[in-house]
Amino acid sequence: MSKTPVTMEDWAVVLNVGSHGFGELGPGKRLMGYPLRHPHFTRSMLVFTSPILNVDLDQGVVETANGVYQLGEASSEYKSWVNISKASAA
Repeated sequence: MSKTPVTMEDWAVVLNVGSHGFGELGPGKRLMGYPLRHPHFTRSMLVFTSPILNVDLDQGVVETANGVYQLGEASSEYKSWVNISKASAA
């Protein structure tokens, strides 16, 4: 990953831009959230990334076709969804 990562705060994973539900962090999905120190977006702008290509969970880094994102804090709604999903799978 040669691009400088942009920190994504209050993020969640969605299946696509028009999706109303969340998904597991992985290739083909998209991040939505608030970028910090992005060259084209301000912190107050909710953005959707291009589809995810790679995820490095150890480093908390997500690579898309158009950028690299350092994961900050996930949104509270997404954290709740993850917890409910894990409980349902158990």
